[in-house]
Amino acid sequence: MDVLKSYAHQVVSYHPEKARDDLFAEIYDELCEEFKDWQKMNPGKSEASFLDATRDHPMKYATRLAAEDSAYLVGPQFYFSFLSALKIGAALTACFYLFLATLSALASGLDLGAFLGVLSGIPVSLLWVSASILGVFIALEKSGERASWLDNWSAADLEPIDDHKQMSRGETLFDLGVAVLALLWLVDIIHVPAVIDLDGKSVSDWLVNVPDGFWIAAGVLLVFDIAYALYRLTRSFWSPRLRLTSIASNLLWLALLGFAIAQPDLLSIRGEPTAVQQDVLQIANRAAKGSLAVVCAILAWDTVTHIWKLRR
Repeated sequence: MDVLKSYAHQVVSYHPEKARDDLFAEIYDELCEEFKDWQKMNPGKSEASFLDATRDHPMKYATRLAAEDSAYLVGPQFYFSFLSALKIGAALTACFYLFLATLSALASGLDLGAFLGVLSGIPVSLLWVSASILGVFIALEKSGERASWLDNWSAADLEPIDDHKQMSRGETLFDLGVAVLALLWLVDIIHVPAVIDLDGKSVSDWLVNVPDGFWIAAGVLLVFDIAYALYRLTRSFWSPRLRLTSIASNLLWLALLGFAIAQPDLLSIRGEPTAVQQDVLQIANRAAKGSLAVVCAILAWDTVTHIWKLRR
């Protein structure tokens, strides 16, 4: 990997988004020039050795580059550590509540209201978690403690990242929630309304006309998506390997959903439908296929974005 580029990406990721591109170009150019000069005196040494000899932890370097008049919620040496702790705390809180909500829904006979009721407690808990983290860092500041956890750093610890924009925790949690709900529906733990009423015309006893292999493939992909989302929660930046994994997953989903859209009658009902039910069925089929087409468009856009990032 390009160690210097990864280091520069990680440094600027702690700064405001509007300043990152210019700051990245400045830091990366400076690192490349210094590395060339340093290598003349240390022939055969690697970029990682250069960073170990001349640079601190990316967070400490980012702190020194911050503007003097920056408004810090806590002291400068702890500021970026504080922000990282807030993000980790928010992610852990959301995962904990998602787990509790799933248990609550199972214990209440798969009641969706119980599931959403538990999730409604997230905002208040996030406030308490944030306040607790703030209190800890204020105490560290007042005690004269220094950010010693950043001292034992080596360039070998750098992640192979290709962008200085951090991954969205919210997007990852959304992906995780959708995958969990879809898997619970697939294994018949939660249910969607079995009756559609349209101007007094109702249809029930739905059938989805796809082969058994479709459901097996969908289940495998959903389990993978859940594991992949949980892994992404432990990462801060996109790496080429993560982007390739997302591209592969998206392409598999596009093939699977495209197969479903191609079915002449994706939805049907048990028995011979009446003329009224046939009208409702046509509308339901159009709505289902239209929804799947929107999902495919989102997946296609995400795939193109990852490919573009890889080729930059």
